[in-house]
Amino acid sequence: MTDTGIRQPASALRGLAITLGFVQFFLLATWTLYAIFLPGLLESVGVEKRWAGWVLLADQALFACFDIAAGFAADRAFRLYARIGYVVMAVSALSCLAFLLLPWLPGLGAGPWVFLSITALWVVSSSALRSPLFGLLARHAAKPAVPRLAGFALVGLGVAAAVSPYLGTLMTGIDPRLPFAVSSLALLLVAAGLVVAERRVGPIAAVARESAPPTVSAWGFLPLLLLAASAFQIAVFLNAGPRFLREIDAAWLPWLLPVFWIGFSLAVFNAGVLSQRWGAARVFALGCLVGGAGLGLSGLPGIEAAIAGYAIAGLGWGSVLASAFGLAADCGRPGRVATYTGILFATLAAAAFLRIGVNLAGWPKQAELVPLLTWAPITGWLLVGLLMLRLARRNP
Repeated sequence: MTDTGIRQPASALRGLAITLGFVQFFLLATWTLYAIFLPGLLESVGVEKRWAGWVLLADQALFACFDIAAGFAADRAFRLYARIGYVVMAVSALSCLAFLLLPWLPGLGAGPWVFLSITALWVVSSSALRSPLFGLLARHAAKPAVPRLAGFALVGLGVAAAVSPYLGTLMTGIDPRLPFAVSSLALLLVAAGLVVAERRVGPIAAVARESAPPTVSAWGFLPLLLLAASAFQIAVFLNAGPRFLREIDAAWLPWLLPVFWIGFSLAVFNAGVLSQRWGAARVFALGCLVGGAGLGLSGLPGIEAAIAGYAIAGLGWGSVLASAFGLAADCGRPGRVATYTGILFATLAAAAFLRIGVNLAGWPKQAELVPLLTWAPITGWLLVGLLMLRLARRNP
């Protein structure tokens, strides 16, 4: 038996996906501002700056737990009420208020535990803006269209990541209260637009259970995603800066680091078309192989090789991530799409947790470990690509 629900008009779904893209842009922008100002904010409430990395590590652990919880709650809300827009809006308002308060707390005499508690509240409540919304999009869309629509939404993430190096430069010496207020208000306004976008696509129709199993089971897909995401985290956030600094002055870094995210944005915008033609699993595998080849190219001498290599790696990761949402939705159909999307986000958070842990352990500064950190992402992506190809051929 196949899905018998009434799928919504493509224009309405694109509108929902584009609105979700704006949400992801401002959500990542708030996270970037938080990471930039966190050491100073901690110091202002009596916590040494050196603990900032450990706070970020704890944030990723909270993300991993509550992304799954938010997805599970969203699936339950879909079954009971068919809509989640107003609930998401309410939780978003709480999240934005918590974020807005962070730079004001030191002036109000708040101690470390109050600051960390409000931070945790912001982290936990922001989970409502990830897995439930991507789950909403996947529930409305026909199965082959999920990677394409997720790609529209992920463009916002790619653009925000591309401008994040500039934010680090622009925010130097600025009072954090203004950027925190502006970004909170912008995110709240865009989140309010989700209510309108959800109404345009209408309520989710009841669907019959699909008898066809997913192309790749969750037990096969999620471990491979964790390995691929860990390779991405190490390659982009630990290795890219030192690689470019071998060729250029540090002042050029904000202009070159976005090269990866330009490739990423181009890929997520187009990966859906490839997924509809070849299947999400094959595009996932191809993206890993392309990304691994790009990282290999970036290791060759010369700034041109570094730029081209990271641009190609961005194309690969964009293909991987867009198709991953299709695979997650496939595993969760018909009634657990948001839950599996939450597990996907939790997997990405786990990879970020590992990368932050590696950085806190000081591995990038140990000369004997630099070759390992250089080759591990290349090997990891190529291995994941080959294993996913094997799984895709086993379940055509």
